Amino acid sequence: MRPFVVAYDDELPAPLSDLTVDFAPWPRLAYKVMQADDRDRGGVLWARTDRPPLKDRSPQANPIYSSMDPERQREAMFDLLCQVCSMPASRTEEGWLFLDWRTSQDPPSWPEGSLTNMPPLCVQCAHVAVEQCPFARKFVPLRVGQPRLWGVSGVQYRPIATGVLASQLIRELCKVTVVELPEPSPRQYPPAPTERGAVSHA
Repeated sequence: MRPFVVAYDDELPAPLSDLTVDFAPWPRLAYKVMQADDRDRGGVLWARTDRPPLKDRSPQANPIYSSMDPERQREAMFDLLCQVCSMPASRTEEGWLFLDWRTSQDPPSWPEGSLTNMPPLCVQCAHVAVEQCPFARKFVPLRVGQPRLWGVSGVQYRPIATGVLASQLIRELCKVTVVELPEPSPRQYPPAPTERGAVSHA
């Protein structure tokens, strides 16, 4: 199964020549020709991807499992969709289902207060991930009561103060419970959160 958020080898970053500096109302990174969804509601500029039209796309396009497409990662993380199938992620009274693992950069309180760029999952796809992902032995199933929008990661273009070109949306995991991975069951889709927009942290 190919995850929804994965990048493909026929998807290329937009050329740097598309970028410029917009001086109104203050110097900030921009595209020479801006499009409606280039910035989120926090004013953060997002990386574009040049991809072939759907009708011209080769079925032999190869997934790059170590990379995520900025647009699809942002969509899945913002709307709390399953990173594999793009349907609403599993949610119970304890929160949304995430698979995460501890790294050297995580706080001592891990998993509480940790930051992640990995969107949540539905139960069915979480089982697929555990079965197929080479990093599965590191996975810890979590229920996250408050996956707060925290900021973005990307490339900083200096010396522009607002010169970040975002490529991933980050959430802070709060009210976290370590759980056993539940058995698959019929899908139930609770209402998604109503928050909108990303906040940039320098």
